[in-house]
Amino acid sequence: MSATQTSHARMTVIRPGDLVFIDGFLGLIPAKVTGYATWGHIKVRITAERRGYRRGENTTVTPSHCIPRAHVRVRSGQQRIFGAWTFDGLPNEFQPRWAWD
Repeated sequence: MSATQTSHARMTVIRPGDLVFIDGFLGLIPAKVTGYATWGHIKVRITAERRGYRRGENTTVTPSHCIPRAHVRVRSGQQRIFGAWTFDGLPNEFQPRWAWD
C-alpha cells in the first residue's frame, strides 16, 4: 500500500504544482496549486476559461473547496467527488475535516 492510500479510503496528499478543481457556485473550475496563503487558504492559478474566471488568474480558496482532479468522476452526466485528501505543508488546524480521521 502506498503512502498516499489507507486501507479504508483513498487518501491523497496535495502539494504545490498539483492539478485540482475549485468547487465553486458555477461548478468545478480547473486550477493548479501554487502555494499557501494566510489563515489556511490555498493559492491557486486558474488553468481554463470559465464564467467568472480567466485562465492565468491567481486566487485563493479554502481547503474544503480545493479538490484533486483524480478524485472527480463523471457518472450519468453528473460529477461525483470521492475519497479524502490532505495538503502537504498546511498546518493541521487548516486541513479539511476528513483529513483528521
